[in-house]
Amino acid sequence: MTLDASIDRALRSPEPTHNLRLLARELFSRGTPPTAVLALFEEARQALREAGREPDEDAVMDVMDFLVGWCGPQMKLEPEPTTEPQVNGHHAPPEGGRLTRQVLPAEGE
Repeated sequence: MTLDASIDRALRSPEPTHNLRLLARELFSRGTPPTAVLALFEEARQALREAGREPDEDAVMDVMDFLVGWCGPQMKLEPEPTTEPQVNGHHAPPEGGRLTRQVLPAEGE
């Protein structure tokens, strides 16, 4: 089993867990679904186990815990909501934009 290059780079950094968290966030920002991110980390975990890299496997498993929520709420990793901002249940205007009200003529006018 081959280890993903981006995961290997994060593991070889001075702060592997921090950099693995950043990698997961980057993947989410690209639109990668949480199940795919978790699968990537699971593949890495298996490759690290086969290679006997226990400390690196531990770092990957820590981040997998953050991905599935086996951690405090402040450590949980999940995609940012992609919904558009709303005002009173309606889509908000673009930043700097203005809300306008369209007045339609009354019947018979």
